[in-house]
Amino acid sequence: MQRRQFITSIGTIGTLAAAGLAKPLAAASADAASAESTGLLNGTPAVFAPTPSSLTITLPLREAALAWIDYGETPKFQFTAASDEWGFVPHDDKVAKIRLTGLKPGTRYHWRATLKPLKGQGKQIRTRVYSHKTLSPKAAETRFSVWNDTHDQAATIQKLHSLRRDEDDFLLWNGDLSNNVNDASRLPGIYVSPKGVDLAEGPPILLTRGNHDVRGIWANKMTDYVDFPTGRPFYAFRSGPMAAITLDTGEDKPDSHPSFKGVAAFEPLIREQAHWLERVIQHPALRSAPYRVVFCHIPLRWTDEVQANYDNKEWDHVSLRGRAVWHDSLVRWGAQVIVSGHNHRATLIPATKKFPYAQLLGGGRGISNATIIRGHADAKQLRLAATMIHDGSIAHEISFNPLA
Repeated sequence: MQRRQFITSIGTIGTLAAAGLAKPLAAASADAASAESTGLLNGTPAVFAPTPSSLTITLPLREAALAWIDYGETPKFQFTAASDEWGFVPHDDKVAKIRLTGLKPGTRYHWRATLKPLKGQGKQIRTRVYSHKTLSPKAAETRFSVWNDTHDQAATIQKLHSLRRDEDDFLLWNGDLSNNVNDASRLPGIYVSPKGVDLAEGPPILLTRGNHDVRGIWANKMTDYVDFPTGRPFYAFRSGPMAAITLDTGEDKPDSHPSFKGVAAFEPLIREQAHWLERVIQHPALRSAPYRVVFCHIPLRWTDEVQANYDNKEWDHVSLRGRAVWHDSLVRWGAQVIVSGHNHRATLIPATKKFPYAQLLGGGRGISNATIIRGHADAKQLRLAATMIHDGSIAHEISFNPLA
């Protein structure tokens, strides 16, 4: 494994000097206005890819602009991130993505974005002040929430967001944020600023890609707007007593399926993750964790594992291609549960002798069927509960004792 993958995803070794480029904060312009009120931002910001030492802030733009981030442990701000790894002040006409590095583990940082139009004599403008916390591998406990299969459904996302918990260390958005990505103009609204929701008002977001997120001619532009801790769509991390591995299950049909028009190459990615898994499960931060969880969009187990008839418009309900090459490593690691979505039906499949990890799925896209999965791990247990968002009832609940 590359050194950067260990450092940024696990966060227990240190951090590389890249892209954060913190320096003392310069005096702010007295004529700065609100970014939202001027319309320079194409929506609201979002915060992705938290690690113990970094956060990524995404700013969707309506026009070409310079962008930088003022930040610090207090709202007075001590630093600014105003240059990238290539020597430029971040700028673009569609999206600015700025990663803060060199941060302290388990620490809340206050930040605001400053923008200035690249054309004309427009005034420098600022966003409101937000705050987010880095991950803490050594914390005594961790709390988190999981969304899945929101499929660009505004009402569902708004309801889920209304249920956010300020004490959560992260939100794991477990795939199928989109339906497809055939219209590039919709990318900001799908991944950064869904209608009626300010994603920056909530915990930082970790992502897995779902099969619909990789479908469409502009699906490869998703990473212009979101970020992953290692720069790849699979990664591992530690939050308190819980270690997690996130995997990319790709599409729900073979790469050769004619509907993909030749652009799909997920089977090599699945094999690459198999080799990565063999190495990453040896990392001390993962091996020492009392709780071990896997997140992936398409489940690795299902109630009816029949071969899909792709010629009859059927699709995979379970990632047999992934499981075939990942299972042995996950068992050696001691994975306790796989958390997935995809089938739009909240489901719990207990562990067996053949499959010593349980499988938990969240629900579907509409409010009546959607779930929020709450997680909490401390010294006594890891508890996961899939809760129906329309009435607050618990569809499925499972808990685990710490591993020896």
